[in-house]
Amino acid sequence: MRNPFFDLPADKSELHSNPCLHRYEGNPVLTKHDVPYPASYVFNAGVNFYHGRFVIAPRVDLFNENLDRPALKMGTGMGWSDDGIHWEMEPELMRVHYKGKLLPWVVDSRLTVLEDGLYLSFCFENQHSERPGIAKWRGTGVDFDVVCLGIPQQRNMVLFPEKVNGMYMRLERPSNQYGDPFHIWYAVSPDLEFWGRQELFLGCEDVPWANKKIGAGAPPVKTDRGWLLIFHAVDADPARAVDVPARKGWDRRYACGAALFDKDDPTKLIAITKKPLIVAEAPYETGCKGLFVENTIFPEGALLDPRDPESLMIYYGAGDANTCLATIKLQDLFNSLTPAKRMAQYAIVPFRVEEWDGE
Repeated sequence: MRNPFFDLPADKSELHSNPCLHRYEGNPVLTKHDVPYPASYVFNAGVNFYHGRFVIAPRVDLFNENLDRPALKMGTGMGWSDDGIHWEMEPELMRVHYKGKLLPWVVDSRLTVLEDGLYLSFCFENQHSERPGIAKWRGTGVDFDVVCLGIPQQRNMVLFPEKVNGMYMRLERPSNQYGDPFHIWYAVSPDLEFWGRQELFLGCEDVPWANKKIGAGAPPVKTDRGWLLIFHAVDADPARAVDVPARKGWDRRYACGAALFDKDDPTKLIAITKKPLIVAEAPYETGCKGLFVENTIFPEGALLDPRDPESLMIYYGAGDANTCLATIKLQDLFNSLTPAKRMAQYAIVPFRVEEWDGE
């Protein structure tokens, strides 16, 4: 019996974006040319709608002209928009305060509107490895105050926009000590500071085109059919390895998918896209000069269009280089979902899969 948890096959198929998905014709909507500070790449942007305006939090990387690692600087920008396309960027990068200090290299941020507050969930790089956290905006400028920090190694933390059964809820993606694959987990909290009851939310094995890892993309969107999660999923195939400025032998493909969870119990998966929503295909997503990583679609913002609540706006990083926008009608997205449940309801599957009872 093939072990479905540690022997996920490489997906050698040619993947394509959902035909019902519409890329904004003016993509990308945010690049290094649109920010008021030095930047090499502006991508992986959290986006939400707050007090009548769109707000964006893009990752900003600055490298030398040879793209040598490590980066000269990493951080997160902040900007506002009336239409979700044209942005007025703050003159400085975000400042995230913790115990009287500023956190270094805050990146890959998501934005959640919760109880009329604007929250930032993020990862930051430091000498003791990467750590995730959640911070609250002070209401003016670019200053945020840390509400909680997690332990290494975790990324892709997102916060639900409302309490679930009386508890706050977040998603996260810890690294797997046994190597790939990585999965999405959840935790709950009574106060946003202390978190517990961690358990599996979605397994890599549940996504047909993933064999390396999956991660929560945008904060979940509540619909009349349940909680909609836009996520990223990664598969690798040595046959498509290429050399890019970031590294040699890049063989991974990041694509965007969607999953639907029960409205009353969002730990319960009810449907998933068996094929991706977005795959790197457009010139500004892959193949254009200066791209950092090939075949990379990384969603971090998803929201119902305030002008058309039947449309979902998806903001995503393309090639680790720029920020793009795509839209899809909710009904078309629901039609793309296939009823499903997690292969493992809890993360207690034994190493000898023949001992597993399938639940």
